[in-house]
Amino acid sequence: MATKTVILLDHREGLLAKTDQTVAIDDLTADKSKWTVIMEAAVEYTRILLDVCAALHPVMVIAADQSLTFLNKWQSQQGMCHIVETLARLGPPKVTEETQPDLSTALQQCVDMGLSNSLLDIQKLLLGTEPARHARVICFTSIDNPANCVDIVNDYLDSNSNEGKIELVVFNLVENKESTESCDPHHVIHNVKPGNLFQLVLDTVIKYHNLTITTITSIPMKEEQSTNTQAAAYNVDIVHPIVELPSCPRERLTMKWSSPKNAQNINLKNCVATYPVTPLDVAERPTICLVNFLLVGKQVVLEYPKPNLSVVLINHGGTIVMHYIANSQRSVFDELTPIVDTPGGKVTDYRGEELQLSIKNLELCPHPPPDAIECELPLNRSLLELERFTACFPLTYSTSPLDSCGISRIFGILCKDTLTDREVTECQQAIYRVQGIEVKKEPVSFKSKSGKRDGAIQELWQELEKLILSMANISSQHGKVRDCLYKIRGVHSVSEESLYVSSTSEGEITSKEGSSSNPLKRGVDQISDLGSSPTSVPVIKLAKTTSLHPSIAGEKVSLLSVLPKLVSKEFAGKLSGVTGPDGLYSEFQQKKHAMMGGIKKSSPYNSPHQSPKHRASQSPKHRTLLNRENPHR
Repeated sequence: MATKTVILLDHREGLLAKTDQTVAIDDLTADKSKWTVIMEAAVEYTRILLDVCAALHPVMVIAADQSLTFLNKWQSQQGMCHIVETLARLGPPKVTEETQPDLSTALQQCVDMGLSNSLLDIQKLLLGTEPARHARVICFTSIDNPANCVDIVNDYLDSNSNEGKIELVVFNLVENKESTESCDPHHVIHNVKPGNLFQLVLDTVIKYHNLTITTITSIPMKEEQSTNTQAAAYNVDIVHPIVELPSCPRERLTMKWSSPKNAQNINLKNCVATYPVTPLDVAERPTICLVNFLLVGKQVVLEYPKPNLSVVLINHGGTIVMHYIANSQRSVFDELTPIVDTPGGKVTDYRGEELQLSIKNLELCPHPPPDAIECELPLNRSLLELERFTACFPLTYSTSPLDSCGISRIFGILCKDTLTDREVTECQQAIYRVQGIEVKKEPVSFKSKSGKRDGAIQELWQELEKLILSMANISSQHGKVRDCLYKIRGVHSVSEESLYVSSTSEGEITSKEGSSSNPLKRGVDQISDLGSSPTSVPVIKLAKTTSLHPSIAGEKVSLLSVLPKLVSKEFAGKLSGVTGPDGLYSEFQQKKHAMMGGIKKSSPYNSPHQSPKHRASQSPKHRTLLNRENPHR
């Protein structure tokens, strides 16, 4: 199949001749010229091709008279607005006294343009793929011997040894001859009357580009109020690519207009196929009404002949697209069963607003082909954003600890490609908020699986960590949020060696390989560093690595087995070498006896000058203290 189309319009003086076709202007009628007939047919061919196959089959239009006029280019201006505007400035052919040139130069230029690189070819070359050198040249003219056009193209291809394939199609207007067609493997010549040219061009574009026609029937339209009639039903023909689905026929179809109650309120469903469409006759009143109905944002549901499919027409950025939606047991447009409160949960528990916001952020729209500089396809970027939004997305508030703490906004912030300093600060404040809930023993409305507050706090940290770590590699600003989390949780960096305790069932104390010889001191230093901040309370996070002591590596250890190996000082009684039992705290006993000897020598009770009467006059509290100091009394 040809990838590019070059349309050549004969703009010479001979095309000013009148035909038997008329055009109505108000109450007047006028005969069309040959130029008007071929221009209308060429515009219709171009419109259908650009509306339906613009991405894969670009079009270039050239007008030939004394010189060549390029109405558009391969790399830009691939739209009907520009082409029609250029045709209006070009105007009809001009009468001159100069000799009219033949079409040989124009045809040779069309061959060169057909074999040149379009925007799609440049993209393929950048990706390392060789583009297909296959183009179709369509010539609209009115000459006596159209076979000369074929000879001109063949001779030019043979003389230049072009490595490409050119397919020539000539539409030659004839007045006094019957319509004929002659073709060979690569070239086709149509001698056609002016009245049959439009239909022939329509059949040609449908045949060459695998298109088909679908008729929409029973379109309700309000008649003019002056007619005093009720709404009538009209039909509109639309052109679109052949539906490549197993259950869809390739021939022309008829679909009936349908108006389900929720047709305008439904969201886009999962489609099995989508195809751009364009109306066949843009000047008919029913067509204009249908297109305007779609352009304002409404949807049209069509009844497909088989119940396993539903068809919807939707406008996407000015492009009308036909969506084929698969039905399982019933149509997707049937009224859905309303959601009611059940013992398992309430309707208000669903995170509907957050889900709606996520869908709106991921809304798709038509995108032109990427230019030669940007090789990344928009589809890949859309899939990446979808993966980000769904990396951590609870469906209900009751299963989302972050929503219970009022920091659910962090979901939407971290999914962005870039973060501002203010957004980074907001994410860091969310982390400190979770820490404050844990430290201040604030109540948590979220119910954990274990039913305990400690379990709820643990699940809250787990969800926050999962969200932040899944977005940490997006940008350096995201990395700042991750580093703040590591600081709060007792881990300085992913690359740094750090001691952190794992929340395993055995509660093992572990550290990474290559740690210092005193890992406990390193852990204490980390806690001291974190404790210097007035708002940070260290929480040592747990992880499985190697054992603390190299002599017990690979064994399951407990605190009792680790403590004797870390304590190097033995008991004094054991070091004395005395066999048998030894008294505890011998140093304290010696100090006590020394103090008792000093008390006996300086005690006031031993003074010979103190009478018993004086001793009796002392307070009971004083006597009690003295008795404690001298227990032998």
